[in-house]
Amino acid sequence: MNFNQKANMPGNRYPKSDLSLNSFFSFFTTKPSFSFSDFSLETRIMFGGGFVSVCSFCLILVLFSIRTEPSLNHENLVTNDVTNGKAHKVTNHNELSRHLLGKNHSAKENSQGGQQPLFVSSFPHDMKTLDVATKKKVFINTLLPISLAALAEIEQEKNSLEAILVKLEGHGDVLYFDETTSWPESIVDSEIKLLEQLTLKYRTNSKKMLVDRIDVLPVSLILAQGALESSWGSSRFASVGNNLFGIWTWGEKGIIPEKRAKGSSHKVAVYDSLLDSVRAYILLLNRLPAYASLRKLRSQSDSSVTLADGLLYYSERRGDYIKDVKQIIKNNDLEKLDSLRITEDFQWEPPDSLRLVSINGVDNAKL
Repeated sequence: MNFNQKANMPGNRYPKSDLSLNSFFSFFTTKPSFSFSDFSLETRIMFGGGFVSVCSFCLILVLFSIRTEPSLNHENLVTNDVTNGKAHKVTNHNELSRHLLGKNHSAKENSQGGQQPLFVSSFPHDMKTLDVATKKKVFINTLLPISLAALAEIEQEKNSLEAILVKLEGHGDVLYFDETTSWPESIVDSEIKLLEQLTLKYRTNSKKMLVDRIDVLPVSLILAQGALESSWGSSRFASVGNNLFGIWTWGEKGIIPEKRAKGSSHKVAVYDSLLDSVRAYILLLNRLPAYASLRKLRSQSDSSVTLADGLLYYSERRGDYIKDVKQIIKNNDLEKLDSLRITEDFQWEPPDSLRLVSINGVDNAKL
């Protein structure tokens, strides 16, 4: 295949000729046919002003992309949904707590006393009325299986990608999906389609970058950031829009923040379910350039406390925000949950520190 042949590529939409190293370096090594001294002073000032404006615009785009809602058009690429598309709807915290206790749903207990996971579509609007200790336990018990389900989807994507890339060894790093591309006979059409969808979802045609971006996160990091951003599931954005991570959007659908700066147009993204919120958050960290340092840390460690150092650009509070995330992880001993995995027959026995023992309408949960 001619490397310099022009063809539109999904994901980045660059022609192949633009990826040629020879073409790239020739731009810097070829002597220009003009000199800025040939232009008048007014023209040079105009060029300078235009250059500064372009740089400023690019900087604004980078800053806005830090928490921008990821596009979920190509998100559901996995073949097995461990939630089976079923999620309970609850109207108040007492109903949610009873569900978590297994009193009002058909959870089957195993011989060790564990129960099947409960998937809830949204947190109830009255979560803020719970005392802090109870609210934390309800939040963790609710979001844990949802987060594990979202991570299981990423794990499936990762395994599928690795199986396909084995068949592409020696074929170069950049993936092309035009009619002239020659694929190994061992690769079937469904694998090519999945590979193309992954390049669109994760916005890269590089096999190396796909491997870097398609990976799981510690569930303790998901729980900690969700707790911090949503006040343990009781914030307005969590109850109205299922947004647990403060992700922004510039689309028509969204919640206008009460303290949005004058002249700003962003909104807080709205999701159909808590699972969609977690999916968007994972995609955010896996895809955006702002979190490249987190992904590099992930390649070296699976500790959520270590990975938290890669969240420098998640909040304008920078280092103080990272300290808060780490404190939530440590104070609530969340890292002990990182070894859990979810399957269709997932069973989990909550430790005593997270157990909801009994429900009382007045005193909330007696612990």
